[in-house]
Amino acid sequence: MTSAKLNSSFIFITISVFLLLILPWLISDGMFMDGMIYSTVARNLAEGQGSWWNLHLAKHLSDTYNDQPPLTLWITSFFFRAFGNSIYTERIYSLCMAIGNLLLIRSIWKIANSRQSERKQYWWLPVLLWIIPPACFWSFANNMQENTMSVFILLSIRSYFLFEKNNRDFMQLAFSSAFIFLAAMTKGIQGIFPIIAGILTFITIGNISISESIRRTAILLSVIVIGSVSLYFYEPARHYFELYYQKRILNTFANPDSSTTPTRFYLLLRLMSEMIGPLVLIGIIRLSGERISKGIKLDSQTKKQALWFLLLALAGTVPLMVTSEQRRFYLVPTFPLYALAFATLSAGYLNSIIHYLAGRMKQNYPMYLAFLLFALGTGLSISKAGSVKRDAEMIHDVRVIGKIIPPGTTLHIASDQFQEWSLHLYMKRYYDIDLTTTQTGEESNYYLGRKTKAAPENTEELPLNLILYKLYKLKP
Repeated sequence: MTSAKLNSSFIFITISVFLLLILPWLISDGMFMDGMIYSTVARNLAEGQGSWWNLHLAKHLSDTYNDQPPLTLWITSFFFRAFGNSIYTERIYSLCMAIGNLLLIRSIWKIANSRQSERKQYWWLPVLLWIIPPACFWSFANNMQENTMSVFILLSIRSYFLFEKNNRDFMQLAFSSAFIFLAAMTKGIQGIFPIIAGILTFITIGNISISESIRRTAILLSVIVIGSVSLYFYEPARHYFELYYQKRILNTFANPDSSTTPTRFYLLLRLMSEMIGPLVLIGIIRLSGERISKGIKLDSQTKKQALWFLLLALAGTVPLMVTSEQRRFYLVPTFPLYALAFATLSAGYLNSIIHYLAGRMKQNYPMYLAFLLFALGTGLSISKAGSVKRDAEMIHDVRVIGKIIPPGTTLHIASDQFQEWSLHLYMKRYYDIDLTTTQTGEESNYYLGRKTKAAPENTEELPLNLILYKLYKLKP
């Protein structure tokens, strides 16, 4: 068996793992609340509820939505225009972002290893190291904004590498800056960490002067500054980001209730747990490679390149600890960089393993494993179609109620139910039904109550097969 044929088997295994970890959970109904918020706002925008700089979530929940920068919501709204109001629209978008990440990791790997033809073909290794951390495939299954930010981060890094490769074409550096600006428009200031790429090149690779690294940093900042100033002088955009700053940024630091963890080191601890799988895999590759070809040594250029990726990944991780509002999916945009760093350190050992196995294998056993994983992923995806992975009872009731109440209706609920945020989101996202309490004074012909609560006066219960709720109609 040739090395190329064996490597193709590992490519197929990686793609099968990618599909197995994402697709079955992506097509199931039910979604983490943040992902539901983003898809609801985007669907509203596609249907004319709200505008680009005046986003709308739900009439009584958040009439004006400013909790995140708007770019992901804008892009998703185009998917709703293209694919309609199916539950799979935002899932198609998430899958596109996952595929985009995969292709960009592959592209960056090939550019970074353009002078090493054998290593170029091992692009599947950083892809595999990227997708196996649980927070990574969970994020894509739940429509997180980090998925989109990661695409723009990788586009920025790719442009920076093309700048290095193409005789320092400064247009590529300007493109890199533009993609950093788009990353910030996706998730905020945490998206700008690639601006230190030039400084890291001076520190790690050492092939440029300090003045050159400063010049690169200035160029990387240029589009960000121009874009930010332009937004400031455009009144709708300035108003949007002023509200975003007050509601999101200031609240994060000033409001103790926004804390999600008792320690600011949560993300570092979480990073260690997320990296167990990748570290075990590269440990196996390294130990196996050393046994096959004793005395393998990493050249200095490989070490420098790995350190560049690693320090850039840490630059996207460590600043997140400035607040105690930390969640594991915040790490997702840095996972490709950790994967590229680990793969860079492991590629030489992997090369020895591939050649060793190719010379001794008569049957292509890795391809059998690839077919098995592909069949498993396909079968699991088919079995999950139409299933519900979370909030199953609530979604069942929402589906039943949505067939009775016309779109655009306002539905009354008890005041102690108002903080059932997921109920608001499923009703609005799937059926364009707004929820309100009787205290608002808004008229409604329908009332939704918990099964454990007594029926309100002057209502009659509709005979529906509900699990958590009872739906009442006001008597004339």
